[in-house]
Amino acid sequence: MLLQPVTDPGIGTLSEILGPEVLAKHVQGVWLGPRIGGAIHEIQVRLLRHHVGRRCTLEIGLRTDGGWHFVIGKVYHNDRFDAFQAMEEIQKVGFGPRDEFSIPQPLTYLRSLRLFLQERVEGPTAEEVFISGDGAGRAAAAERCALWLARFHALAPHTGPVSHPSDYLNSKRMRRCGNEIAKLDEGFAGKAGRLRQLLEDAAPSQSGVAVCAGHGAYRPDHIILAQCRTVVFDLDTQDVADPARDLARFLVALRRLALDLGSIRSLDEPYDVFLKTYLAVSQRGVERNLPVFEAAAYLKRAKRLLARQAPHWRENTEAMLDEGIRVLEGEVP
Repeated sequence: MLLQPVTDPGIGTLSEILGPEVLAKHVQGVWLGPRIGGAIHEIQVRLLRHHVGRRCTLEIGLRTDGGWHFVIGKVYHNDRFDAFQAMEEIQKVGFGPRDEFSIPQPLTYLRSLRLFLQERVEGPTAEEVFISGDGAGRAAAAERCALWLARFHALAPHTGPVSHPSDYLNSKRMRRCGNEIAKLDEGFAGKAGRLRQLLEDAAPSQSGVAVCAGHGAYRPDHIILAQCRTVVFDLDTQDVADPARDLARFLVALRRLALDLGSIRSLDEPYDVFLKTYLAVSQRGVERNLPVFEAAAYLKRAKRLLARQAPHWRENTEAMLDEGIRVLEGEVP
C-alpha cells in the first residue's frame, strides 16, 4: 500500500519500489536488521522527502509474523552504492548502532533498484527540540550536536570529493548570488552587494586548516536525539572539506530556525553552546575561517528565502543579510 502517490520519470526505478508486490520480491530474504525476519505479508510505503529527479526518501513498513517493522529507503536517480559503502566504513570507526554518537545502520543496497535501505531511528530531531524545547533542553541538544560533529571530523574516513574553500567561496559564485538577489528585489541590492564585497575581500585571507571528513549538509533537521544515541543521517553529500564549512552551515540553520520564533537572536544560547562545545574538543584554528564560511552561508540562505517568498520573507531575507554583514564587520548598519 502506498500512502501517498508520487511519480518521477527522473528516478527510473521508483515505480517498481512503489509497487508492494514487486518490492516484496526484492526484499524477501534480504537481511534487514536483527528484529526483522521471516516471510513478509504486507508492505506499506510512505513518502518522507522528494528531491525531484535526484532522490526520494521513503518509510517502508514490513509486516511479518512478528508484526510491523519499519526501515528507511532512499532511491536514487543514479547508482549510489558508494553511499552505502561510505556509511559502512563510518560505522566501523565508532558510529555503530550501540555507540552514543552514530549514524543509521546501513542495512542493504539493492543495486537493481538503486535502493538504499537503512535503520529507522526513533526520536525527535534537534530542530524539533530547538523550536519547542525549553532552555535546558535546547542547550543539551546543542551540546550533543556539537560533540557528534567534532567526533565525525576527527574519526570519519576521508570519503568523496575534496571540497576546497575556493570552490565554496568562489568570487564569481558569490557575485552571481548577490546579483540574483538584486534581480529578485532591488531593495536588497545594497546589502547583498555589501556582503558580497566583504566576502570577496575576506576569502583570500583564510588560514590553512587540515581538512577532514565533511558531512556536507549538517543541519538540526538531520540529527535525531534518540534516548541513548545522537544519530545523524543524510550523508549523501559527504566529502572532504574545511571543518568550518559544516560548522557554519549548522549555525546558519540555527539562526534560520530562530527567525521562526520571532527573532534571529531567539536561539543565541544554543548557538553559543554549540560553538563553544565544538571548539573545546576540535582541532585548533577552526574558528579562524568560520566567519567567512558563515557569512557565505547567510548570503546563500538570503537568496533562497527571497526566491521562495514564504511568510515573512522580506524581514527574514534582510535579517540573513544583516547577520552576514555583522559576522564580517562586527556591526549591522
